[in-house]
Amino acid sequence: MIISRPISGKIRTARNFVQSFLLFVFFATPWFRWNELPLIRLDIPERKFFLLGNIFTPQEGYFLHLFLIGMGLSLFFFTTLVGRVWCGWACPQTIYTDIFDAIGRRIQGSKYGKKDAPLFPKIFTHLSWILISCFASAAWISYFADPYLMLGSVFDRKSVETIPDWFGFFAFFSFAMYSDIAWIREQFCKYACPYARFQTVMMDTHSINITYDFKRGEPRRNGKIKLGDCTSCNMCLVVCPTGIDIREGTNVGCIACGKCSDACTLQMAKENKKALIAYSTENQIDTREPSIKWIRPRTVVYAGSLTIVLSLLSLLLWQRIPLYLSVLPDRNIQPVSIGDGNVRNFYEVQMQNLTWENRTLKFEIEAADLSGSSKILVGGTEEATVELAANSNQRYRLFIELRPTKEDAKKRSHSITLKVYDIRNSNFSKTNEIPFLLPDGDSAGNEMISERRMVYAQKP
Repeated sequence: MIISRPISGKIRTARNFVQSFLLFVFFATPWFRWNELPLIRLDIPERKFFLLGNIFTPQEGYFLHLFLIGMGLSLFFFTTLVGRVWCGWACPQTIYTDIFDAIGRRIQGSKYGKKDAPLFPKIFTHLSWILISCFASAAWISYFADPYLMLGSVFDRKSVETIPDWFGFFAFFSFAMYSDIAWIREQFCKYACPYARFQTVMMDTHSINITYDFKRGEPRRNGKIKLGDCTSCNMCLVVCPTGIDIREGTNVGCIACGKCSDACTLQMAKENKKALIAYSTENQIDTREPSIKWIRPRTVVYAGSLTIVLSLLSLLLWQRIPLYLSVLPDRNIQPVSIGDGNVRNFYEVQMQNLTWENRTLKFEIEAADLSGSSKILVGGTEEATVELAANSNQRYRLFIELRPTKEDAKKRSHSITLKVYDIRNSNFSKTNEIPFLLPDGDSAGNEMISERRMVYAQKP
């Protein structure tokens, strides 16, 4: 385990602001509400995803697919431009490692990370780390469970007798985070992080990254003999959280945190020279050109692909109607003749209101290849409207009654486009194409069966 030396500088200060903001967003977001709904939450038991006042269901998984594709393309695009900026500035592994180190130094002082550190401060340090892991784990679980209910169950005396469902996940994530940040640390970045494996393939000589100016620095100073600008102080190696030597070139273990740049800036300032390590490109060092070539074939391809995916996702979200509708023929009741030449088909309807307001929905036949007169009955009544509460899921039994003409009777199977819309907002509507079948015959036995089915169908 590597405990790097702390360093101050412009990059470290900027990272402190960025990481503080990200921590605030991470811990505060689950507590906010939008239109009386969670700002963001993946409710797995309810099979709902809440985002900015919207509710998404598993049937809308294509949004998730497009989002993940967009995230992947964003990763490719920004890595090509600015290298591993995510790792050094926003990765939870890096942020919590900095927090753990800050706590360790505050408790143990200069003995932090050394073998001769006193026992009691070391124990207190690890207890503090466990507490931080618990807070972070609770915040992470709050993206999947209601944090208000979680907090209430902690202080509820009755809940002491029963273990909450989320407690197992809380214990696991707390243990996993403590083990990772306290013991694994930089080994994850160097050997387990998949991003580190392929980031070198995605970068080229025009990508911005923490880079050592070898033309100025080499050959390094040897004792009192001045050769290049590098003084061989090795501060860049001492402050590196992953223990690599940036002077050896692009390394898979480099997380582009910029600590080596701050250290080099302080050391080279003593000799009134510019730092040898900074955010730059290999091409700038090789050619000494100050400009950066942003537009390149790979950046154009990634940017174009990302624009297409995000545009498609935005279009689908703009056209989205937050209503789930499923209309299926009732398998238990076949189409029947009910007398006077009328035919009735039975359907099972499932609707889910994915908004935060109550809806009054009406059924109507939008199109059909039938010319006979028809009517819709819902729940055994002649009302074609239903009340659907906000964020609720309901099932209904729907009947479509039709008097087929001679032209309709020429074939048994027909198609009907069923429309459901809000009577207060006609734009809030969904359609579903369903089959309408005519019975095989009008025998007396068939009439008796029809009457029995009607009695069964009229039951609520």
